[in-house]
Amino acid sequence: MRSLIGRFGAVVVLAAGCSSGKAPASPAADLTVKLQALLDSSYAAAPQVPGIILRVEAPAIGLVFSGAVGKADTKTGEALTPEHTVRMASNTKTYISAAVLRLVEDGKVGLDSSIGRYLLPASVKRLKAGGYDLAKITVRMVLHHTSGLFDYAMSDPYQRAVGADFSHRWTRVEQLGLAVDSGKPYGAPDEVYHYSDTGYILLGELLEQVTGTSMPKAVSDLVGFDAHGIKYTYFETLDSVPPGTPPRAHQYLDSTDTYRLDASHDLYGGGGLVSNAENMARFYRALVRGEIFHNKATLDEMLTVTAQSEKEHGAYGMGIGRGEVDGVSCYGHGGFWGTYARHCPAVDLTVVVADNGTSDGARKTLRSVLDATLKLAIAAISAKR
Repeated sequence: MRSLIGRFGAVVVLAAGCSSGKAPASPAADLTVKLQALLDSSYAAAPQVPGIILRVEAPAIGLVFSGAVGKADTKTGEALTPEHTVRMASNTKTYISAAVLRLVEDGKVGLDSSIGRYLLPASVKRLKAGGYDLAKITVRMVLHHTSGLFDYAMSDPYQRAVGADFSHRWTRVEQLGLAVDSGKPYGAPDEVYHYSDTGYILLGELLEQVTGTSMPKAVSDLVGFDAHGIKYTYFETLDSVPPGTPPRAHQYLDSTDTYRLDASHDLYGGGGLVSNAENMARFYRALVRGEIFHNKATLDEMLTVTAQSEKEHGAYGMGIGRGEVDGVSCYGHGGFWGTYARHCPAVDLTVVVADNGTSDGARKTLRSVLDATLKLAIAAISAKR
């Protein structure tokens, strides 16, 4: 294996090398050239994007591509590397869902039981005061985003409050209160799909109440971080930073550096994890290959999308979405701060892409890199077959 330094500081790890100055000698080497060119051209065409990280694992052609372009910190000029960690935001929901479903496997949580059964009495009281009939809202509905729970995270009062004070230490109680006070239920339980961080902070509380331990420990133990080599993934400020964890990249809201934005703004289950591309790839590949659950039926349940989500959003299961790329089904999630992860089981392809900008242009660039990468990799794997 060897490293090549690209025009913009990208590091590419080749699992199948090619001779210097010669035509690519294998599908892996050919795809590496294309992915490097995609990174370079995407970054050059998007001055609003501070930096981009791309991780591609395609065992069928012997490829592991790990690249980065741009800056981790625009003020100091620190180069972004493939190893940098980032706030994952809503990618966290997939981990929360997997942990809850492990408790379902263990018989400790019922998918069709009331979510209120697993919450603190104060949370139940607050939700009932907001007009929610918890007897009809099940764990399954909360996992599916079909509970009707209003999303505090996208409410104007919450976003104004976060922007006004980066140092404020939020609590789950405050966020639940905003969900109740800022809006009404989106619909009756199981009636409509509406993405809601509120539901996932309740699932974080469920993990604590059922396991009797902290949410970070519950997720790590139930998902099996140690068993799957997920070494550099942690809940910011709730966990200690694992030894050897690479530095965290600065992430920008338009031009505002959010590095010192208190992690509690998005910490209690809807978001909160910090990780890097390699660790994210390990998790999503292990998950979609069925290596985290004891029973295949559990994975099937998680990946099955609801009719409500297909009608209103796309295709969403339990904390994970499904998309089709050139006839191949790929599963994964995205996060507000600029992260996407996908695993396509039929071709054993894993792609993680992250940028550290959240402008509209940065989002378009990130999505374009994801889509182009999936297409290039699926074509290369299919050609080998």
